[in-house]
Amino acid sequence: MIWILIVAVVFVAGGAWMITRSMQTRAIVAALGVVAVATYWFVGRPGMADEPLESRLVRIEEQLKTNPGAVDARAVIAVVEHKIRERPDDSTGYVLVARAYKSLGAEAQMKAMQFSQAGDEQGAGREAASAQTSMENAEQAFVDYLKRGGDDPKAMGELADLRFTRTTDVDEFTATLYQNAFAANPDEVRLGFLAGIGLWKQGKKAEAEALWADVDKRTPPEAPIRNMYAAMRQMFGVDQPATP
Repeated sequence: MIWILIVAVVFVAGGAWMITRSMQTRAIVAALGVVAVATYWFVGRPGMADEPLESRLVRIEEQLKTNPGAVDARAVIAVVEHKIRERPDDSTGYVLVARAYKSLGAEAQMKAMQFSQAGDEQGAGREAASAQTSMENAEQAFVDYLKRGGDDPKAMGELADLRFTRTTDVDEFTATLYQNAFAANPDEVRLGFLAGIGLWKQGKKAEAEALWADVDKRTPPEAPIRNMYAAMRQMFGVDQPATP
């Protein structure tokens, strides 16, 4: 790597030397070249050999096993998508890709808020678009997981939340996902309540009320989530807003 850098500096410096006739400019170019090489030599890693893609993938995969929190989401996507290309019918990788994209989306959403608070609307718009793309990719990866026989209720709940967050609606598919996730983990009362919203919107009001009765029994009387229940019921027309 150091030899590539030196050759590049020589070519750039040589070109500048030929073009300019000022000895002062030539001296500046030569000095900058020396500084660039010296900086890389002491700060960079000139002795490190090139690392092929395969070995990088192996290294990242090992990190996923030993210390997954230290692996960048983009690195996870690179590794797992490589594995998916090798074994496209193996459903397990799609969930990892989906969660990595979710992480990128959440990171971009946070940056968008920070840019917006700083008055940088262009930066906020750029990060918001990036967040939307990441969330769409996450949703598609979860769908691909289900298409290949994946049946993890947690993944179903995550996909349902993604769809609800993106559309602010609980369509039939999203409602089914919530139902399956709640059936597998009835302590997650939020999933059951949102499944009921989907049933209500489909006209299955008796089923929705029965599900909500079950959710109500499982929710502590003073739980803050009851405020969400009330707001959702009004939002979707189940209850009428209270008269001021």
